[in-house]
Amino acid sequence: MLELHVAELLRARGVEQAGRYLVQQGLPYHTVNRLLTRKVENLTYATLEKLCLACNCTPDDLFVWAEDAGTAVPKDHPLHKLKRKEPVASPVERIKKLPPDKLKKLQEFMDGLEGE
Repeated sequence: MLELHVAELLRARGVEQAGRYLVQQGLPYHTVNRLLTRKVENLTYATLEKLCLACNCTPDDLFVWAEDAGTAVPKDHPLHKLKRKEPVASPVERIKKLPPDKLKKLQEFMDGLEGE
């Protein structure tokens, strides 16, 4: 079964109020509510594109796949790439705990990444 994990993705990116953020990005409140409560039965391409733009990701970053008990899927099937990953800790929370000297090193590292 495919599931959307929008809140988890945004939390990992430091967005604590996913609902407010998505509404600010132009998604209707009722759509955001269904997305965050995982009560989405269908998803338009337009909504999927807005989600990807808001979350700075691709569709495969939004979806998680869990094999249903009655479904036999070969081990080499591409859906296995969408299996649940370990949750990523919010980098914002981790950064808040760094001492000033480590923040300088982090800034230099990030400058290097942005220059690539």
